[in-house]
Amino acid sequence: MNPRRGLERVTVVGGGVTAMCAAIAFARALPDAAVALVATPPDPAALADRLPAVDPRGMALLARLGIGEAALVRAGAATHRVGQRFARDGGAFAIGEGDGITMLAGAALHQLWRAHGEDPFATLVPGAALAAAERFVHPADTDPLLSRVDYALRLDAARAVAVLTSAARAAGVRIVQARTVAAASSSLIHVDGAPVEADLSIDASGPAALLAAPDAAWIDWSATLPADRLLLGSAPPAPSPTDSYDATGDGWTARWPLAARTITGFAYAEAVTPHARARRLFKGEAERIVVAPRRQAAPFAGTVLALGDAAAALGPFGWLGLPLTLAQLEIALELMPARGDGPQLAAEYNRRAGLAADHMHAYAAAWYLAGQGRAGPFWHPLRRRAGPPELDRALEQFARRGTLPPVEEAMIPRSTWQQMLIGLGIRPARVDPIAASVPHASAVAALTQSRQAIEALPARLPPYPHYLDRMMQAAR
Repeated sequence: MNPRRGLERVTVVGGGVTAMCAAIAFARALPDAAVALVATPPDPAALADRLPAVDPRGMALLARLGIGEAALVRAGAATHRVGQRFARDGGAFAIGEGDGITMLAGAALHQLWRAHGEDPFATLVPGAALAAAERFVHPADTDPLLSRVDYALRLDAARAVAVLTSAARAAGVRIVQARTVAAASSSLIHVDGAPVEADLSIDASGPAALLAAPDAAWIDWSATLPADRLLLGSAPPAPSPTDSYDATGDGWTARWPLAARTITGFAYAEAVTPHARARRLFKGEAERIVVAPRRQAAPFAGTVLALGDAAAALGPFGWLGLPLTLAQLEIALELMPARGDGPQLAAEYNRRAGLAADHMHAYAAAWYLAGQGRAGPFWHPLRRRAGPPELDRALEQFARRGTLPPVEEAMIPRSTWQQMLIGLGIRPARVDPIAASVPHASAVAALTQSRQAIEALPARLPPYPHYLDRMMQAAR
């Protein structure tokens, strides 16, 4: 027998969404343990906390923790994202959440489109059509198109923390405010100078990684995620289920609409665009954030588990930080550390968490490195830059025959990968034999019928601000 001794004391360090979610999760998983949240001042550069989205997998985890979508919407802390719209040299495209129509006329949809289609691929994806039209309602199993749509939630960080604080207290989490936190040893931290012992310490402090060992190894992602500066501003509210990204010569701009405001952003590289020029290009008041894309090689070391930007910093594109964080938290809950564990459990966590982070990194890097080169000083040096290995494998296989390699701990749905790569101008060189075997007239008829049905879908739905307001009123 190998009896494991359960955790008795868990300390979470951090002041944002990541720390709150971790504290609630461990308090609910370990009802007999003492879980304390050492609330530190929020780190402005902690983008998993600052720009938090929750994908469908993360929403399922939050629901298990007793944090429902309705409560977040009622508090004005969440809006829905049905897709994202991208503009770049050569045109614009949209990516929809959800699997979409995976098969048509007996062939994979994107392969049938490659063999027989002429219209943009996004016109065949229900979520992309809704994103382009800025329409959303919840998926409905009774509707053949709406059943193929999914969505994510964008969180308003400050309002979400207020909701999560109430949930944490209800779960029995003891919240302690702290000005300074430092690691003294693998099981001892100092909070405002006072020692605090824990069986497990969770570092959710952001990119400062307050509990990381001085010799912690980091994997640098700056070559493949080259935007190292971010200007964040605010515009009046204009609720929409669509995030917008525009590639410019100096980087890219974005609009992320929340319920009470719209976050605006400009991501760039300081070596290419000096700060003064970036401020002139962005226009309006803005906060500058230094972005350092990287991940810890071993985010679980000793009795310290790093989550959020303390473990992996992906930058602002796509709001990918919190989805990765919640997936890694789910892995930790599945493996559930115990007192006196040997190195095997930490090694397995680090393996799986690293695979998840690398998959998310590959997807984010595709925006910068895949497809046709963009014009401008930010993009020009990236034209021949090597991507991360997982992206290179995906590009090679998709460009050759329109398929993607299997991935353990996959974070991005295959349909999303397909939409991104096609939108970036990548076309499989080989025509899929199954798609080619469909008679051309039959394939065109099936594609046309599907496209026309999808084109008619947005007109059936209310404007998103009306739908959101109705949801907020119903939740009260």
